[in-house]
Amino acid sequence: MKPCFLVIDDDEVTRLLVESHLQDLGFNVRVGSTATDLREAIHQGEYYAVFLDIYLPDGNGIELIHEIQQALPNIPVIMITGDGRIETVVEAMQAGAADYCPKPLELPRLKITAKNAVERYNLQKTVTTLERANRSQLGELMGASAPMQLVYHIIETAAPTKAPVLITGESGCGKELAARAIHRLSPRSERELVDVNCAAIPKDLLESELFGHEKSAFTGAMKRSFGRCERAHQSTLFLDEIGEMNYNLQAKMLRFLQEYAFYRVGGQEKIVVDVRVISATNRNPLEAIGEGRLREDLYYRLNVVNIHLPPLRERTDDIPLLADYFMDKYSREHGKKFRSIHPEALTVMESYSWPGNVRELENCIQQVIVLYEGQSIEVHMLPEPMRSMNRDAPMTKPVVPPPAAPPVEIPIEMDSILTDRIIPLNELEKKAIDQALALTHGNVGQAAVGLQMSQATLYRKVREYGLNIKEYK
Repeated sequence: MKPCFLVIDDDEVTRLLVESHLQDLGFNVRVGSTATDLREAIHQGEYYAVFLDIYLPDGNGIELIHEIQQALPNIPVIMITGDGRIETVVEAMQAGAADYCPKPLELPRLKITAKNAVERYNLQKTVTTLERANRSQLGELMGASAPMQLVYHIIETAAPTKAPVLITGESGCGKELAARAIHRLSPRSERELVDVNCAAIPKDLLESELFGHEKSAFTGAMKRSFGRCERAHQSTLFLDEIGEMNYNLQAKMLRFLQEYAFYRVGGQEKIVVDVRVISATNRNPLEAIGEGRLREDLYYRLNVVNIHLPPLRERTDDIPLLADYFMDKYSREHGKKFRSIHPEALTVMESYSWPGNVRELENCIQQVIVLYEGQSIEVHMLPEPMRSMNRDAPMTKPVVPPPAAPPVEIPIEMDSILTDRIIPLNELEKKAIDQALALTHGNVGQAAVGLQMSQATLYRKVREYGLNIKEYK
């Protein structure tokens, strides 16, 4: 739906006059005559501006400005008033009104006001687009790489809806942070998100934890207990590690998602709730279905919107940003003076595979801050497993070979690539890297120069192609 102007005035003549003038200027217009009409409209459309009468039969326009700003941030409110007192105008402006139009309305002023509102709307759109295109953080999620920009876009698109969301990704990627970002941007954000870690609760207690139980429903049930589905009414229910849920309980969860209704354990009363469900798993859902761990019908109920969080090794561009953030955070927390990360240490971090993802990076930086003193994080401070993967890279010299070192030219025989089939680029790249390492006897610095790529990129590709640098020495 295209944006339009919203006009709320109980005076029919004024309302029709504003509507006709704006339509003559080529704009779409939505009209109403009461505060009730206003409240309904602001949740159902996008507007250039709201023309609002100060005096309505069921509300005061000045008092309604706050409601409009809560529902539609940055949308200008233009007061329509027949009250010419300067005090009234000042009160409206102090409440947040962007402009005012005195009655009787004058067409030239209305045209200017409408034009300014449209220009402001377009400018705000442009600013928002630029901010989104270059942002490095959404909620507690952090990263400026292209994969994270896609994640941010999906979160912002899905957040205002009630559609179930399935978040996938390896452990430590930030699935819970993504769930919290969705909830924070949703209309349910005023209520607390209710989370359930399906892997942390014993399987025989998970049903009661989700749906609650009645008194005496089982041994030890001394009183009625409200489950998390019930506590999440008008909020968001986050089911973490959904793949660990008991297969039989998954059938009950499927019925819950179909009707958003359930029975407490041992109960006879059907309880209906308004809940938005977000789930997450570190497993491949399709593999879990094939292994009989996840019901296929439940998967399709949960996976209306899918958000895949990329592992850290696939967004190494974000490592400097994340490392710097964690360094500042834990330096303040532990009273240390670290202010920078040595480029050589950063290169080692960028070439490491990070099996524990962002969580492991955070742990690594915190460990360095706690154990060492100084102003810069150096290579020798990094954990041994990380440094041992880079033994063949110089540890006390510049990462880039000295200018005097002649670059090694890496020949590739044409007859090795001329064939009767199309060769994927990754095969050619693997062969080039293999040949470079062989000719340089495993010297990563020289091989990187000959291949015209950074050492960090070469280390990453060596891991991707399953090559072992030690075999070339």
